[in-house]
Amino acid sequence: MPMSSDNSAQKSLKTGSLSMLHALAQGLGTNGPAAVTALFFVGIASLVAGSTPLVVLLAFMVYSGMTVIVYEWSKIVASSHSWVAIQRKGIGEWAAFFGGWGYWYYYMTGYAGFAILGFSSFAYVLFPQVGQAYPWLWIPISLAIIAETTILVYLGIKPSTSYVLYTGLAEVAFLIVTSIVLVVRAGPNNTLSPFTPAPAGGSWTTILVSMVLGIATFGGMNSVIPVAEETKDPKKNVPRALAILALILGVTLILSSYAQEVAFGVSKMSEYASLPDPGIIIYSTYFGGAAAALYALFVLNSFNSSAVAFANNAVRMSYGLAREGVLFPQIFARINKHGVPGYSAIISGVINAAVALAAGLLFGPLTGGIFLIVNNTVLNYLNHMLAGAGLIRYHRSKGTLRIVRHIVVPLAVSVALAAAILYEVYPAPSPPLNYAAYVTAAWIVLGFVVYGVLRRLRPSEIEKIGESGL
Repeated sequence: MPMSSDNSAQKSLKTGSLSMLHALAQGLGTNGPAAVTALFFVGIASLVAGSTPLVVLLAFMVYSGMTVIVYEWSKIVASSHSWVAIQRKGIGEWAAFFGGWGYWYYYMTGYAGFAILGFSSFAYVLFPQVGQAYPWLWIPISLAIIAETTILVYLGIKPSTSYVLYTGLAEVAFLIVTSIVLVVRAGPNNTLSPFTPAPAGGSWTTILVSMVLGIATFGGMNSVIPVAEETKDPKKNVPRALAILALILGVTLILSSYAQEVAFGVSKMSEYASLPDPGIIIYSTYFGGAAAALYALFVLNSFNSSAVAFANNAVRMSYGLAREGVLFPQIFARINKHGVPGYSAIISGVINAAVALAAGLLFGPLTGGIFLIVNNTVLNYLNHMLAGAGLIRYHRSKGTLRIVRHIVVPLAVSVALAAAILYEVYPAPSPPLNYAAYVTAAWIVLGFVVYGVLRRLRPSEIEKIGESGL
């Protein structure tokens, strides 16, 4: 398993260096809950108006099912490229390759789209006059955040997850407390109608279409598993972290979506969706300028934390594949003195900069960020569907099959995700977002071509894909 290390002190990742809470922080950071309330709630409201909390609730139910699948696998697999190992044990060699191919792309585009371009876009919302005067300012902002987060990732998994843990828990506490206050102050405006399709004209079709964004609201929840090799007693602590994180994010985001709506007005959610910063307006109205500024600060930090976590994920995926001699050269597997694949961190930062700048220059930072988010969701969904099918197959072969968690949940999740994929491509969104599906399809096709080539040229390496780990 260990590789040559470029004269560094470590030969492999620092196993056992993270607590359960630090592992949890990796998923919390990837999700970026405060950033989600600023970016995704507006997008969902633009589709379903006052039924936004219903969409968030349904999305949480779907993502909880997805988490059950990952929870079950995390008791079996502990690897830096856990999605590769999961697909290998569940389906086989080709699925393992697809897991690495798809999730590396998911991590990179999530970093560039949600974290980097999301940060730049929100900064423009905070200072619109500066954005109008200097429309190119998002470029140095993006590059600065990429440089800062790359350095933090390079310096070690413990420092990066500690930063995400402390700021993330403060962010969650702020959102929960202020949401409770908003609900109380809403008084007679509290109603159950936001949890029905009535505010969306009673259209379940509209609700289902919006689930594409809704499910992405909880994206990152399962990103605990890339740090499994570095977590103490991973097959116990990683499942525990997944379960606790699901509870934290479910309470925070469902409560926040409802609180913002009843505070703003159920009948006024179309107006909410037309505003660039409705959350800041709500916090300023109910709590004053200082609280609104604190909310804005948490949102910016949330995007930054997400960048750190996404980068950690991408670095460990490329490390795991490189150590098996698949896709990435051996330089990606070299460990620096901080116990991190240092070259992988630096090269990933350069790739992230290229992706973020390309999308931002083509479509603008906001649309470019949304394009990348929509672009990578299909790969996330397909991998969860494969993991669910693999879970059934694995436990059937072991004679440990359980009806609910190994059959019912994976099948229900597959149906929901298949519907989400269908609604993402038909009816197609308006340009340029409709191009996202084409890019994703091209990446999938390219992946199978690369797999076929590697299968022919390097069969011994491909045959062992997904076998490394604890």
